[in-house]
Formats: sequence, C-alpha cells, structure tokens
Amino acid sequence: MKLGRLVGLLPILALLLAWQLAVLAKIYPPVLLPPPLKVANAFVLFGDQIASNALASITRVAIGIGLAFLVAVPMGLMIGRFAWLDRLTDWSIQTFRSIPPISLIPMAMLFFGIGDEPAIVLIFIAGLWPLLLNTIFGVRGIERTMLKVATAAGASEVLILRDIIWPAALPNIFTGLRLAVGGGWLTVVTAEMIAVKSGLGYMILNAQMTFRPELIFAGIIVIGAVGLLGDYAVRRLKAWACSWQEGLTASEQ
Repeated sequence: MKLGRLVGLLPILALLLAWQLAVLAKIYPPVLLPPPLKVANAFVLFGDQIASNALASITRVAIGIGLAFLVAVPMGLMIGRFAWLDRLTDWSIQTFRSIPPISLIPMAMLFFGIGDEPAIVLIFIAGLWPLLLNTIFGVRGIERTMLKVATAAGASEVLILRDIIWPAALPNIFTGLRLAVGGGWLTVVTAEMIAVKSGLGYMILNAQMTFRPELIFAGIIVIGAVGLLGDYAVRRLKAWACSWQEGLTASEQ
C-alpha cells in the first residue's frame, strides 16, 4: 500500500476521536455506547470467538462469489458477444437483478433450511448480477473494428474470445468483482442474523441479546476491516492481471 493512501485513515481517526468524546460527554449510557478501550479489550477477551466467526463469514463469501464468478463471467461473455442472446435474456436479467437478495431469505430458508447453504445461495445471487452486467458491458465496449478485422482475417470464434474479447473485458470484470465482493459481504452478515448459527452477523445478534455492546462494536469493526481488505485484494489482483493497462487510464490503483 502506498504511503499516500494512509491519508485515508484520517476520517477513521476523526470518528474514533468523536466516539471517545461522546463517551466522555455521557451522551449515551455505557450499555449502549462502550468506550473504545473496552471494545479493544473485547478483541482480547473474545479473540477466538471473533476469529472463528470471521473465518466462517469469509469462507461463505469466498464460496458464493467464486460460484458467481464461474457462472456470470462465461455467461456475460456470450451475452455481450451475441446480440440475439442479449435480446433473449435482457428482460429476465433486468427483472431478477432488481430483487434484493435479502428479500429471498425466507425462500432460501424454506428450500435449504438453516446453515451454510442458504447464506451461500444468497451471496451467489448478490454477486451474480454485478459480475454479469459488468462483463456484458466490457464486451460491448470493444471497438467493432477490431472484431471485424479479426473476422475478416479468418480468426476463429475461440481465438477472438481468447485474444480480443477476454483481455478487453477483463478490467470491467474486475470492477464487477469488486462490487460482487462488497455485495456478498453485506449479504452474508444479514443472512447470518437470520438463517445461520455462526459468522459475524450471528455473533453480533447474539451479543445484542446478551447485552454485550463491546462485542457488537468489535464485530462491526471486523466487518469493516475485512470489507476493506477484500476490496484491496481485488484491486491488487486487477493491477497484476491488467498490468498492460497501467498508464493508459486516469484511474489510480
């Protein structure tokens, strides 16, 4: 991480200071707003519990988003490449992507019960649409001249897909992956509060019912930290996979 990126810590430090001042001013009782030091101590007292639940959540997201990637990217490449397939699927995609994955929790529990399966299915759905749409847009953004020249030169469809469409669509695919990871992470926390008996969402809900606000805040901090690390990991992976793009765009990795 570049040193200049550390300036992003300033808003977090400002929030931490405001939190401590609110505690000192006794705006809320400690049972609602524990001091930062007590929350930090929760990582020591409940470290194993926090780590095991975080690992459970991360595993579910990795499986769900991995499955979404395997389905959405090939499908997006085909839909973006063939206009007839786009016309066939467009209405269906626009309809189903408008349904929030959280609204499907009762149905997921009905079909898959309580456990990992409903959470993974919901994460899969949350990650599917951003990956699919960004892949389609990536293919559509390719210059038609390149495709026409390749076709005129007698290039096979497999060669066009491998050497032209895939590299050109890759930056958009990674943009979709970033959105999918973020959406999957939000979904797993919510699903764990209802349909799963482990994970950060379950831990936070259980801490609320047992009046342990410091553990609630610790869970929230871990959720934010893991989300940040996940996004950073995808950006680093994109920088490596799309190194040829360095210096060609205004965006900074």
